[in-house]
Amino acid sequence: MTKKNDSLPTRRTSPPRPDQLSEETVEFLTALDLYKRKEMRSYLKFEEIFPVLKELGYGFEGTQAALDEAFDAALDALREESGRLFPSWSEVFGVALELGWQRE
Repeated sequence: MTKKNDSLPTRRTSPPRPDQLSEETVEFLTALDLYKRKEMRSYLKFEEIFPVLKELGYGFEGTQAALDEAFDAALDALREESGRLFPSWSEVFGVALELGWQRE
């Protein structure tokens, strides 16, 4: 029997189903889709979620420079952990919440 190597990252092979997401995450994904349509954009940079978060009533305490640096570092850590170059938008939303974005 093969022993599982705990040092390898856990990899999700398929995106979560809608019933596996919180209402908060579904609300964010819907707002993100509306933002992309309004701006007539197919693809967004990860940092472009900040206006969407603000529109939903979220705020971040700290400077924009601190936010950018922390956000980039957290996304790099997520990429390393997941083994995927492009995390899902629900994962990016989770990163934002972990960094301290809260509803005001």
